[in-house]
Amino acid sequence: MKRKLKIEKIINENINCKLLEVLDVSESHRGHQGFKEGVETHFKILIVSDDFEDVSRLGRQKHLNNLLAKEFKVDLHSVTYQLLTTKEQK
Repeated sequence: MKRKLKIEKIINENINCKLLEVLDVSESHRGHQGFKEGVETHFKILIVSDDFEDVSRLGRQKHLNNLLAKEFKVDLHSVTYQLLTTKEQK
């Protein structure tokens, strides 16, 4: 299974998403640390979820990092998060 699909599956199984966008931006990191030819290593993730209500920005990021911990151990190098509640999305 492609890593993008795997990440989407992990997130959807653990967070009630109103919106989920997972973008593979690996190619834009060619020549940078962590880039591996033909491997999905860098992502941008946007999630809108009311599960984030009353959770700090850092708490949200830690939660996602914990969910993706196994992927980080296998060539996932970097993820940029935008993690919002429905109210914050407006």
